[in-house]
Amino acid sequence: MSDKFNENKDFVFIKEQIRPRKRRFVNKFLLPFLTMVFMAVVFGLVAAVTFCIAEPRLYKLLHKEELNTNKNTVQATTKIPYKNNGEIEDTNDESDDNDKQKPGNIREDEDDNKNQTEDTNKVPVQEESEPKEELQPLMVETFDADIKDYIAIYNDLKRLSYETAKSILTVSSIIQGKDWFGNPIEKMINTTGVVVENDGSRLKLLVSLDRVKDASSIKIMINELSYVDADLLDYETELNLAVIAVNIADIPVKAYENITVASFGESYSLTTGSPIIALGNPNGYTSSIDIGIITSKGSTISITDNELDLFLTNMSFNNESDGVIVNLEGEIIGLITRTLKKGLNKELSTVIGISKIKPYIDRMLSQTSRVYCGVIAENLPQTVKKEYDVTNGVYVYEVIKDSPAFTAGLMSGDIILAIGERTIFNMNSFYSAISEYEPGTEVTFIIKRTSGSEDKELELKVILAEKQK
Repeated sequence: MSDKFNENKDFVFIKEQIRPRKRRFVNKFLLPFLTMVFMAVVFGLVAAVTFCIAEPRLYKLLHKEELNTNKNTVQATTKIPYKNNGEIEDTNDESDDNDKQKPGNIREDEDDNKNQTEDTNKVPVQEESEPKEELQPLMVETFDADIKDYIAIYNDLKRLSYETAKSILTVSSIIQGKDWFGNPIEKMINTTGVVVENDGSRLKLLVSLDRVKDASSIKIMINELSYVDADLLDYETELNLAVIAVNIADIPVKAYENITVASFGESYSLTTGSPIIALGNPNGYTSSIDIGIITSKGSTISITDNELDLFLTNMSFNNESDGVIVNLEGEIIGLITRTLKKGLNKELSTVIGISKIKPYIDRMLSQTSRVYCGVIAENLPQTVKKEYDVTNGVYVYEVIKDSPAFTAGLMSGDIILAIGERTIFNMNSFYSAISEYEPGTEVTFIIKRTSGSEDKELELKVILAEKQK
């Protein structure tokens, strides 16, 4: 029966069909992306409209005081007209003319204008409303320059250097020594000598002390084959300067005719940017030359009983450099130094101003004794003057052991106010004051002691001594 049933009837239990899955890229990715772009555009437009509406109000709110000031300034400037000479221009004529042309004007308007003018005059705008003086042009005449003019300038500098170099001679020092095997040898060191005096029988030259101090003999080179003996007269160890002398009779006549005495200028009025010339051996080689400018000034260095002025150049000096700095008038305004350097100046091209060196040169030329006190001091800044309630003086920050100042009882931190009857304002006046006395003189120092619990003025008796070389 079952077989018959199966034959007559087809029975389907489950009927399935597997279809491939279709990825709808548009619905899944493209529509969300376009929606995001649309919302971004809408957000940008709303933000732009909001900013355009709010920005002027925010600016007025944040810059309210500045806008009021500018408004008052404009009103004051227009209310108070000026003539070219700075006087207030009289506008009554125009007002009268207007009144004549319009006789029906109401007088109350004049009162209102008067009140407005008075209120405007109260605004402190004098600086902005005052007329400015016309600036005078720096160049009133122009001209075309070419390479020939450039060469002409350098030719002028060359001629100036040649004339100034007539007072500069090459000094050779012969130093005895021994080689590695103990054999005696002679070493020659060349440096620069500046002719600073001609007394009729001898020429006196200024040289660097460390170049001639240990020399067994000193010679002046007249030419490549001719030398003249020279003697060491006097020197200043702290300044590394010395004076040597050569007999004029030993110099050939033709060579002597080309030698001149150097001309000294002054260094107090030097300004940065001024053109200068270096002569001698500024780069370490004798008879060399360099051209540059003063790059900075105002630095100082303290020495015993004095303070020297320094200035810097854009030239390249080295450990072998010697010589002088001259201005465009051919005057010596500074000496190249290798020893008097401190701080940043150690790596820079440093020059000693000539003005404070002249007294030392004069004493070396005359071989007179130098007075000695024995303090290292510096000028008082205004802040220190206010702190210690003084109007003048120099501040002592070091007292040399066993010096006259040390023996008299001067201490670090003391302020020297006066020496004898002379008021001390700075280190220049201090050095001038002690230089008026001879070694062995007892001098009264008026000082202010600041190292104790309270400041007090004291009088100390200092017996000045002769400075040892």
